[in-house]
Amino acid sequence: MGCRRELGSIASGIIGSFCSRNNDVDGYWGIGKLHKHVDLFESKVVSIDLLSQTIAPYDPSFELMVKHYSEMLQKLVAKRELRPNWLRAVHVRIEFDVTNEHYDHYWRSALGNPCKMECIIEDDLGKRHIALLHANCYPHDPRREARSTRIANV
Repeated sequence: MGCRRELGSIASGIIGSFCSRNNDVDGYWGIGKLHKHVDLFESKVVSIDLLSQTIAPYDPSFELMVKHYSEMLQKLVAKRELRPNWLRAVHVRIEFDVTNEHYDHYWRSALGNPCKMECIIEDDLGKRHIALLHANCYPHDPRREARSTRIANV
């Protein structure tokens, strides 16, 4: 039987995978597709609830990605022998067009605009386990990107 402290490691694993270039949506980098999606909105924030498998602002093209990360969460919890009822809330939050913090990375060391990603797992005792990641990305542009040739794109 695992302990609740391991929820922080699960949050870190989820956010690390989420930022990865292997996070595909229709063959393109998921973060770039999300960035393009929120360009239409005043708020540049995407929120994903992994327990209820919902995303806001909603777009049906992200349903498979949300389902994939919800299933990943369930597998990680089972692998560490944690109780599923310990999870009160699990959210992935991505904020685009944030200011570049000097401690995140060197300015212009990566292409694109700064974004902040976090996975927040709240346990049944009310403790929040948070993993935070800063990255850079451009909004999706198929003219500048190569599409993945993997068969099962997430």
